[in-house]
Amino acid sequence: MKKKFYGLIAVCIAVFAIYYAYDSHIIGGPSENGSPYKFYYGELDKTEKRAYDCVLDDIYDMPQKIRVPYLTGDQLDNVFMALLYDNPDLFFLGRKCSVTSGFLTDYFSVDYIMDKQEYRREARELENIKKKVIDSLSDPSDEWQTELEIHDYIIDHCDYKIKEKDYSYSSSYGALVNKKAACEGYSKAAKLLLDEVGIENGIVCGKATSQKNETSSHMWNAVKINGKFYHVDCTWDDPVNDNGMKMRMYSYFNVSDEMIDVSHTDFSYDFNCFSDEENYYIKKGLYFTSFGTAEKKILKEKTAECVKNGEKYVQIRFASRKLYKSAVSNLIKNGEIYNILTDVKKSTGKKISTDMMRYYENEMQNILTIIVE
Repeated sequence: MKKKFYGLIAVCIAVFAIYYAYDSHIIGGPSENGSPYKFYYGELDKTEKRAYDCVLDDIYDMPQKIRVPYLTGDQLDNVFMALLYDNPDLFFLGRKCSVTSGFLTDYFSVDYIMDKQEYRREARELENIKKKVIDSLSDPSDEWQTELEIHDYIIDHCDYKIKEKDYSYSSSYGALVNKKAACEGYSKAAKLLLDEVGIENGIVCGKATSQKNETSSHMWNAVKINGKFYHVDCTWDDPVNDNGMKMRMYSYFNVSDEMIDVSHTDFSYDFNCFSDEENYYIKKGLYFTSFGTAEKKILKEKTAECVKNGEKYVQIRFASRKLYKSAVSNLIKNGEIYNILTDVKKSTGKKISTDMMRYYENEMQNILTIIVE
């Protein structure tokens, strides 16, 4: 009897130890590994959170399996999606995972797209890039300026490229080290760098519709600046013009839900981006609620400033589609822009064309880009 009794105690202790190991994740909060800003973790149920933490605590050692609580197929999908969206440093994971049953628990397994040696090498390369970017920041205490410089670094150093079944293009490593990435890579690179400087942010998945009315799955970021969340889409701010010149745009830099709804929908997470205070054009004085003599003077001053700085284009945003169309008609069709360029040439003494020009319209965001050559 004693042997059976002691055996029962041992089993009970083992079961309690397993349960306590899982439950401690909930009591102590999310794992300290990965991103400090885990929004998708917060959407999980109690069991899913335990599994998420178990995986994140062990995954960087790349084990063949990780003990997790029992998960249904839907719960497994929720956990894996949350891990990938929350943690941009998990660039060594494929997209296939599974759970196998064991005694009193399940075991999580995932495909790795590289071995440990390759992972450690790439992790060091990524760390070096992060340090380079952070060291280059002009004023880390200024959230808006820091966000802007991270946005610009990604746009300047990464080219858009997508290749199915090659997950490097969907990773922070692909965007920052290989310098080629799809939208997922752009957004994870932004999250990785924003995490590093302590700016609260998360990834948003949804649908995006282009000016050609083509809709596809898309990924971008939400960033908290001075207490409020805004949408930021580095991918769509990184176009190449007709001459092959890479342009740095700000059409989707700190836009509200209302501003982005015309092109981006079906958000995977609602960050409640209600403000436009930190929008690029508003902060830079390039946002017009009317377009008369005063606004044309501002446009002339901003264009002259761009020319003096050696920049090739100036961008302005209008408060409504009606105002945008009216201003474009006045500037382009009626030729008012040539008068402005003539005055800019005189005031700056720079050689710029005053009788021909190129421009780009973004009707969805009411933005006009004027190329100054």
